[in-house]
Amino acid sequence: MDAMFSRLLFLIIILSLFAGRGNAEKARALFVFGDSYADTGNRNPYNQSVNQPWKRPYGFTSPGYPAGRFSSGKIQTDFWGDILGLPVPIPYELLKSHECKATANKVKQFKKLIVGRQGFDSHKLSRSVVLISVAGNDYGAFLSTSNGSIEGLIDLVTPVVSGIIEAVKDLYECGLRNFALSNMFSLGCMPQIGRTSCDSTYDNITALHMRLLREGVESLRSNFKEISIITSDLVPATNYIFSNHRQYGFVELLVPCCAARGRVDLCGEVDQVGRPLFEVCSNVEEFFYWDSVHPTQRGWHAIMSLYSNGVKGDNKIMSFIEGAPNVIAWLHSIGFVADNVSSS
Repeated sequence: MDAMFSRLLFLIIILSLFAGRGNAEKARALFVFGDSYADTGNRNPYNQSVNQPWKRPYGFTSPGYPAGRFSSGKIQTDFWGDILGLPVPIPYELLKSHECKATANKVKQFKKLIVGRQGFDSHKLSRSVVLISVAGNDYGAFLSTSNGSIEGLIDLVTPVVSGIIEAVKDLYECGLRNFALSNMFSLGCMPQIGRTSCDSTYDNITALHMRLLREGVESLRSNFKEISIITSDLVPATNYIFSNHRQYGFVELLVPCCAARGRVDLCGEVDQVGRPLFEVCSNVEEFFYWDSVHPTQRGWHAIMSLYSNGVKGDNKIMSFIEGAPNVIAWLHSIGFVADNVSSS
């Protein structure tokens, strides 16, 4: 009898899994807000003062030419598109018909955009996914300025995290329900700061950002009953990759593949006659970082693979997502089909 009951229970579980997948649907859209860790081309390629990701050698790995991404190729946004089976979102600044230029607040611009375009009804919005990336690389930019200081940086953390939470609230009011927030990167492990090893000086800033974001997400879950929200943990993910770098084929962890020469700070800079003021590594696949701040495509692939499935540890699965076992499980739980991260 026990054996029959076990077989029956197993059959019910299997049928339930298939039934759940049968009811799953593709997410209607992927909306992305955030920093250069998620930007797919918002910077003006014709403005020399801001067009770094439109310069060679950016896009070196994929598509083979600059595509507006701060990387050798694909970034997390592209991999989210792979997982959801959706095209990468069109950069906001390329939506020339939005007529929202005069509005300073980007969320208000988004409201005008969805009101003014056909197809963005409440159902489609509720069956879409929002990626918000404020990973902390802009904190690093603050530190690199002449007046940047740790004290000033600490003062920035609370308003930055509050801004993230307020943006989620505004987007929820627009009709969006499913949110993936990127947690902060370890500032001290960026080549711009760490140089040869991770600098623990900034760990308290990272910890403060992560704690405030966790508290803000808990408040959102308590106050907005229809919300489904996860956070991806960049610090544990990169720590795991760095600790197991040979497994991933990384030889260089804190040395950027595209390194500036002399007094130049940026990959992609050239002199007055067009000669490069940077050097590019011979094997980008062995480098976690592309430039002094941003991962290579290979680096992003390793991170997104951990987000997607976690990794098997000692008698358990290690998760790098808060709010779900992993990204795939989260998407299935809200009724979306999801594929593993593309290998390309």
